[in-house]
This record gives sequence, C-alpha cells and structure tokens, in this order.
Amino acid sequence: MKKLVTFSDSSFLMGAILFTLIFSFSSILIAQNIEKKDHRYGGYARLFSMGDNPYVVDPDNIKLNPAYASMYSNFLWGDIGSNNGNPTDGNGQFAGVNFDLNNNLTLGLLLARDDFQSMSIARLDRDNIVNNINTTVATNVIVPLNNNLELLGAYKFGSFVVGLGVSYASTSREVTPATGTGDKGTASQIGANLGLMGKVAPGFEFDFSFSLLLPSATFEPGTAGADKISGSNTFMYANARAMVELSKKFTFVPTVDFFNGSGKVEVGANSTDLPSELAFGVGLGLQYKVDNLIIVGGPAFMYSSQSQASTTTTPELKNSTMTFPAWNLGAEWGFTEWLYGRLGYVASTFSRTTQSPVTATTVDELSFTGFGNGDVRLGLGFRFGGFNLDATINDDVLREGFNLVGGGTRTFAYLSASYGF
Repeated sequence: MKKLVTFSDSSFLMGAILFTLIFSFSSILIAQNIEKKDHRYGGYARLFSMGDNPYVVDPDNIKLNPAYASMYSNFLWGDIGSNNGNPTDGNGQFAGVNFDLNNNLTLGLLLARDDFQSMSIARLDRDNIVNNINTTVATNVIVPLNNNLELLGAYKFGSFVVGLGVSYASTSREVTPATGTGDKGTASQIGANLGLMGKVAPGFEFDFSFSLLLPSATFEPGTAGADKISGSNTFMYANARAMVELSKKFTFVPTVDFFNGSGKVEVGANSTDLPSELAFGVGLGLQYKVDNLIIVGGPAFMYSSQSQASTTTTPELKNSTMTFPAWNLGAEWGFTEWLYGRLGYVASTFSRTTQSPVTATTVDELSFTGFGNGDVRLGLGFRFGGFNLDATINDDVLREGFNLVGGGTRTFAYLSASYGF
C-alpha cells in the first residue's frame, strides 16, 4: 500500500520547494527592478503576528469598513487559513477581490465560510441560532449557514471615502412525504455595514464603521397542531479610529468600539429572550514609523456583559468582565524588498463577576481577578512584485527547529495571501 505524503512528514520535499520558490521569485523581482513600492499588502496573518494590532492600517480593515476598499483597489486577497488536521482543508479561509471602475468608485466582493472569525458582516450565525433551534427540536432539522457572500462598494468625494457593504446567506431543508405535509427548516442571515474614512485636516485622519447582522432560523413541523419554532438575533457593532500625526515619525492612534447583541426564540405563542450582550472598549495606540520599520501598540480598556432575563423560576442573571490593561504590541521591519519580519505580544488583566441562581429571586455572586495568557507572536511577509504571502510562525520553532528542515512543529500557523494588479 502506498503511503500518503503529508505536509508534516515531508520536510525535505517542502524545504526544496520553498527554496525553489523563494529563489525564483527573488530572481523575478530583481529582473523587474521595481522602483516604486506597492503598499497594498497584509491581511489577518500580518495583524495577528503584530499582536492582534488595532492600531495598524491593513487590508483586513475592509472586513469591518468597506470604505477601505478604495485604498486597496484592483486587489485580490484572502486567507489560506490554518491547518485543522485535514490536508485538503483549512480553518478561516475566505477570498475577496476589489476593482476600480473609475478614479472615484471601487466595487468588490468577499466570499466567506462558516468558520470565518471577525466582527465583519461576513461572519455567519455568531451565537449559533441554528444550533439553538435544532437543539430545541432535538434533531438537525435546519441546515447550518455557509458560504456567505458580501458585496461592497466605496466612493471617493474630495478628501473622504464612503463605503457600503451588504451580505446574505441562506439554507433550506424540506421533507415532502407521499401524503400529508412534511417538516420544513430554513435559515438566513442579512448583513449591512457602512464605512467612512478621510482626512479632516493636515496630520489628522479618521475612520468609522457601523455593522448590522440579522441571523434567523425557523422550523415548521408537518405534524398537524405542532408549534412553529423560530429564533433570531440582532447584532450591532460600531468602531471609530483616529490617526493624529505628532511628528514625522510618531502617530497617535486612539480607538473606540461598541457592540450590542440580543435575540429571542419563539415556540408557538410563547417567546423567550436569549442572553443580551453589551461591550465597549477604548484603546490608546502609538505608532513609530521610519523607513522600513514600524513599532506600534498601546493599552486598551474593555468592558463586556451578558444578561439573562428573569423567568418564573430564575432571577435575572448578569455576568461581566472588565479588562485593563489589554496590551497589543507589535513591530514590522523590512529585511529586504521582498522579506519582512514581524514580532508581537499580547497580554491582559481582567476582573470578572459571575452570578448563579439560588432561588427564584436570589443569586450567588463570584468576583475574581484573572490574566489573559501573555503570548509572543512571530511572522514573516514575502513580497514578489504584486504578490504577497503573509504568515504567522509557531514560536515553538525557535526551540524545536523549523519543520521544513526537520523540526517537529508546523512552521507556518496561519497564512494570508494577496495580489495587487
């Protein structure tokens, strides 16, 4: 029986392939003699390796703010994702493209799977309303949502850009018996976001976005007299960021975020509220940039809460978390025209309060201090003409060696790719 050669056990082969690709692309780059840099590069892998940095402008910003499509026009981008144990698949994959129609108008689209993780309207069924209804019915009568399509556009007027995005996904499952009426399950999600960015004054730029997501699911039983079951969520997210130039090298980057989520499940004439969510945060970032070096980061304050309405048998329950400081620190430097290195660090301290019911009117409350795991991030960026490949690197490779040359840990943890044309 032939043995299947996998990514993890073919280190010599992968090393040879990687060396050949780098050598070939480097030769092409030198031959092209590029005089002007193309700053259309990046993605989630870049931001992650720079400490999940919210203080950096990147094509990943398009997910939340469609106005950024104008900055990254004529641009093909997406995530190859991370390994999930299946050699033919990966987690977090998506693809997007933006086209310039003229000097002012850019149109684009983004296609995302059900494992897409972001506050973007491309994210599907954030609080699993489909699974909630399937659990209520005790069988998988509704097909989970997948393949979310987002259409977006950005329009320039003067020093400002306005962007608009809309997304939609749906599924259905219907049983048609020889006689009588069969069960029917449907699910859908509608999303919309509005973005704005621009220069208010010399040395002062800003961006703002607002997103609305409306996932829902319905089960209509074919059995006569059985109750219809439906559920829905409403999610709203707003984000604002300013970029204030303090000097030629230093830029102050404050951020503000707000999130609100609610939902309900209806069984016949009875309605039950799902836990409501509220979150807001403020970040204070500072960016230092000179030549091919960027050092950026800062502290943030975040508050989040989840509330469950009271019932006839339980009191109202509220859990909350206050985080301060949450650190997002990162650096990027260009070794050569085609190779970039990245380093990041994240850490946080939080105070959490949880409640549990004792009687129909009383609760026990627990409050404690905790710490988010401090995490070092490493990354590389490869730039060959208009093509860019960005990768996060497992920090274990510094201790165990690169997988491509015999180490025991996968070298690249997450991959993003893009092409400017």
